[in-house]
Amino acid sequence: MPARLLRATALPACAAALAVLPACGGGGSSSSSGSGAVTIALVAPVTADPFVYHTLQRGTDLAVRELNARGGVSIAGVKHTVTLRNYDDGLDPQRTRSAVQSAIHDGAVGVVTDGYGASAAAPDAAAAHVPVIAVNNGEAALMDPQQRPALFRLGVPDDAAASVLSAYIARSSKAPAILHDDTDDGRDGGTQVQQALATAGVRSVSNVEIPAAVPAVDAQIRAAVEAHADSLVVWGTDLFVARVVNAAHAGAAHLQVFAGPSGESPAVRAVAGPDASEGLVFTVSRMTSEDDSASFGQFEHRLAAAEGGPTDAGFKDREGREVRQPADLEIFSYDAVDVVAAALEKAGSVQPSARLLTQMTQVKVHSANGDTRGFNPDNHEGVADDDLYIARIHDMAFTPVKDEQLSATLPTADQILADFH
Repeated sequence: MPARLLRATALPACAAALAVLPACGGGGSSSSSGSGAVTIALVAPVTADPFVYHTLQRGTDLAVRELNARGGVSIAGVKHTVTLRNYDDGLDPQRTRSAVQSAIHDGAVGVVTDGYGASAAAPDAAAAHVPVIAVNNGEAALMDPQQRPALFRLGVPDDAAASVLSAYIARSSKAPAILHDDTDDGRDGGTQVQQALATAGVRSVSNVEIPAAVPAVDAQIRAAVEAHADSLVVWGTDLFVARVVNAAHAGAAHLQVFAGPSGESPAVRAVAGPDASEGLVFTVSRMTSEDDSASFGQFEHRLAAAEGGPTDAGFKDREGREVRQPADLEIFSYDAVDVVAAALEKAGSVQPSARLLTQMTQVKVHSANGDTRGFNPDNHEGVADDDLYIARIHDMAFTPVKDEQLSATLPTADQILADFH
């Protein structure tokens, strides 16, 4: 099939987020590069957001394992082992920049990161010709091939997600209220949703910014009700989304709640609980390729075998069955490593260079979900807009909705942990 090149979220710390970590092992990759080795850096919120770190680490680690099983990166007939080295960004822009600087100093030829603070690190990456691939930050303006030539995204952009979600919202809501947090991604999401709703013919009754760490949002929910909102659209970190979902259930249960990609995080369901999270609608990128229904399942099983098992979401459905979180987010960090490796081979060197950055938009790899993965040279995006679909939470799992064109064609992933074999 043709490459997905049409176009192509950072989360705070909370003790509850620990509940979504799996009972599984870490990676088997070396923590430092040896003689002739190629180092890939993972810059992620190791302790500030365990779920995001977990998804990034599992995907990158499996990619490194499988690259080395094939002989590593081949340059002029010489095989180079790939090693993975971890750095903690603490969800802080300056720590992110410092972590990227350290990775470059340590000889990393590529960086995979959640993307929080990626703009701060972009000048250092460009000067060193080291590609940085952001996965969780959807800020629309983050990608700028002219000003940030070393920055790429393998994740869902806010403008694309807002467009798909707003078109769906417009079918049932004529007076949505927007609540977003004060992170860069949250602010951008709020702006993108407001614009996309207008394009869909709907005018939002309010667009309110709330600090991401605020403990309660009851007053903002009451204000939305007083403004005669008939739905809520929330954008920000997963824990922010969880607080809004909780408050809406307690004070305005009649309002449908919609969310951006962070709505998929199991932290939302773990914190909000089964009653409040029931019916939450969000947008996310498809798990399976339209031409390949088998690759994603095979990827999940290879991931589980290498990383100690599937991800236990940390909660149960109404029948008491433990819920599994699908490994759809690990697709991006896995593919990111493979693209860097392919670009190194095409550039003909294991040293960062301007040619390496150019090759990042020229190579294509087989994605973990069966697609062909590459970066668009015009916008450095690696996820296609037409791969986004709408999902709804029911009984602590999420399923594609049946009243949206793409979503209606997608299979429902079995999310019962005991069913995974």
